Amino acid sequence: MLTPVLDQFSKWFLHHQSFAAYIEPIMQKFKPAWRADLFRAKVVDVQALSGRFLSISLKPSKRWPIHIAGQHISLTVEANGRLLTRVFTLACSPAQYKATGLLRLLVKTDQQGHFTSQLQNALAVQPWCNISPPSGDFVFKSWHKPSTFIAGGSGITPMLAMLDQQLGNTEHQIKLIYFAKAGEHQCTNELKMLTQQYNHFSYVLLTRDRSPYLTTHINTDDNPDIYCCGPAGFMQEVADFTRLLNLTYYQESFGLSLPKLTDDNHFSVIINKDTHVVTSNEVLLNQFEAKKLPVQRGCGIGICHQCQCIKKSGVVRNLKTNQLSDTGEQLIQLCVSQAVSDLELQL
Repeated sequence: MLTPVLDQFSKWFLHHQSFAAYIEPIMQKFKPAWRADLFRAKVVDVQALSGRFLSISLKPSKRWPIHIAGQHISLTVEANGRLLTRVFTLACSPAQYKATGLLRLLVKTDQQGHFTSQLQNALAVQPWCNISPPSGDFVFKSWHKPSTFIAGGSGITPMLAMLDQQLGNTEHQIKLIYFAKAGEHQCTNELKMLTQQYNHFSYVLLTRDRSPYLTTHINTDDNPDIYCCGPAGFMQEVADFTRLLNLTYYQESFGLSLPKLTDDNHFSVIINKDTHVVTSNEVLLNQFEAKKLPVQRGCGIGICHQCQCIKKSGVVRNLKTNQLSDTGEQLIQLCVSQAVSDLELQL
């Protein structure tokens, strides 16, 4: 009973989500990278792959709850004194994790990105990082019928996990259609081994310049379930195709759906005595970034708490819970907060 009381005290007076978060600096003296509500993970290996990919092996603490193939985690690292968090799908199955004690991430780096451009150097100098519990519902559901996986670029990661875990649990045909730039297809040796082990699995490696239509290789006669992961436009093209043919469709998505209000309302937001106008149909973080206000972006989906601030007054909707806030002072996360009244914030 004591922990909820301490957590409420922290929210009211210390502006932390929990009392454990308040004592983080003390705990880190004894356990480097210890953070409230996250799990420590030891960086075991980081390898550079073709196409600016990194293969990262992590050994999480024993308390970490095992994932379901296809789920993702948030990865938090410290770079230049700042915590950076992004979400990545696990590229290993639960069986592989149980056998090795290691989690694998395949990360496409971007030289212009704030996170991935610093990731290799950050992990090279820090033996520990933080990960969240696994989450997400992009998991295999098609043991009873054929299925087709369509991956674009780094979208191969959940497919690798699901294939390793589920090929032995179904006798129905599973096909992988994998698009990437020439020379950037990852883990092809693993895919080849799976075809040798399972007669009901096949795959094809494609590039958009030589096969521009994503859906050409789908055998619609089998009425397969479709699983898709890749860039947003990539997934939308596949989703539109499956909708026309009434195929069951699943896709990986890290974002949050924004419930639109009856009208696109506009509200005043007082921030450090300056007044700004925001719309009700966009999260606060995106609007503040567009206005070049001093906000920090983390994971963007309400996991890492880096964008939290103090709401002095007004009401927001939390898109993770769909709950409305109180009218008084409390902590909010800008990336999952939708304005539903005038606000006063302290950044």
